[in-house]
Amino acid sequence: MVDPEDWAALAGVSLARLAKQLGGSGKDWTTLHSLLASLGSGRWTTYGDVATAVGSHAALIGTHLATCSQCPNAWRVLNARGQVSAGFKWTDPTRTDSPADVLASEGVSFDTGAADPNTHLSVYALKTLLDV
Repeated sequence: MVDPEDWAALAGVSLARLAKQLGGSGKDWTTLHSLLASLGSGRWTTYGDVATAVGSHAALIGTHLATCSQCPNAWRVLNARGQVSAGFKWTDPTRTDSPADVLASEGVSFDTGAADPNTHLSVYALKTLLDV
């Protein structure tokens, strides 16, 4: 499930462009998986930042993370407010811990449910990770 705020980001996106992005289940997520693997402990980013870095859309990233058992560090991707998406679900049904608890154990502090912005990886930082 995708955070409703991420759906709001679809405003202004042409249906043709969205259909092209959704075009088939054979989308190659290699770049996304590589980027997620490079997200270090104690750091987080947003669906939108990840989408921009890999040339996708936040809603598509959210949907993929919710269904992909091969996505590393999915708990390090938060909504635009720096909060765990209301629709976040572990792909491992036996997990009961929350992404916020995992991030906190890695050193990310939370204030009123929002992750510390000082530990946020921006689009620029993500693109740098992809260039390494």
